Amino acid sequence: MAHITINNVNKIYPDGTPAVSNLNMEIASGEFLCIIGPSGCGKSSTLRMLAGLEEVSSGQILIDGEDVSNTPARDRDIAMVFENYALYPHLTVRENISMPLVARNTPKGETKSRVADIAARLSIESQLDKKPAKLSGGQRQRVALARAMIRNPRMFIMDEPLGHLEAYLRIELRREIRALHESSGGTTMYITHDQEEAAAISDRIAIMYDGVLQQVGTFEELIDHPVNRMVAEFVGEPPISIVENGILTETGIKLGEVEFVLPVDTVRRAKKASGPFALGARPRDFQIVENDAHGLTAKIRSVQPMGEWAILLCDTAVGVLTVVSATAGAPQVESEITISPNFSRAHLFAADGNNLSVEGSLN
Repeated sequence: MAHITINNVNKIYPDGTPAVSNLNMEIASGEFLCIIGPSGCGKSSTLRMLAGLEEVSSGQILIDGEDVSNTPARDRDIAMVFENYALYPHLTVRENISMPLVARNTPKGETKSRVADIAARLSIESQLDKKPAKLSGGQRQRVALARAMIRNPRMFIMDEPLGHLEAYLRIELRREIRALHESSGGTTMYITHDQEEAAAISDRIAIMYDGVLQQVGTFEELIDHPVNRMVAEFVGEPPISIVENGILTETGIKLGEVEFVLPVDTVRRAKKASGPFALGARPRDFQIVENDAHGLTAKIRSVQPMGEWAILLCDTAVGVLTVVSATAGAPQVESEITISPNFSRAHLFAADGNNLSVEGSLN
């Protein structure tokens, strides 16, 4: 296992493009950390610097307290898995998997035993004598995973390893990746564009945007306590509803002619911040009610069934809101309902995007 410390790391490419800015991060021994963010946010550059495939422009990367910023990739004891498999086409599956052990002069008997073991765990025992060209995409990725896992490195780095596979294969393989991580005891850094995948396999998730780390936490922490508007809008499906141009009052926020009461601490922090303010609420934090004097009248613009649940797009006096409802008995398009927001779970954003509903955002 490896404990990773990233101190004030910057990456600036030769053409002057800043890829990563002042990155500080801790990855605990045995932790599974996912990095997500929009394209160009710096997540792949971060991974490649940790792996030793990119130089660090400034700052330090420490593995178990040792500064490896200038250590060659081959000496970091890190196994890597990428989206494109990177298998040797002229070698069999068995030979591809055993390559790291052969390079270390591992005894043949031990190599054979370990190949058989990892192949069984990944359900590719019957493929060992085939060449990669004869395998499906899911089988090839299993071979790539087996080759990385077989030498028991202190850390695994995976860059969107499931990105181009079919949905059912991604679900199947992410379970296997998590199981392999737990059985190996190693530390894993994993990049994905799929937040559902990140939530399913990670211990914590790091959100990056424009080269800057925004927040690190569990998926539930990112949903319930996003530190800023970027995180709130990026994480969560269906996306958060945000209403603009709110005016602060003594007890909450006024949106158009409608005033909402917010928690006292949120209002206190807002009084020290700059507006205009925006109010955000998750679709699952609205409840369809009857005869509620404090509810909002909503006209259904569209209904999107998503299996057991349906997504309702609603026109209200404060703007367009997204509401989640059970598909069975969901209201019809153009009908009117009354919705009651749970504003104890709402998010109030200042003009700079800071989430004033999160304790510690402003003192």
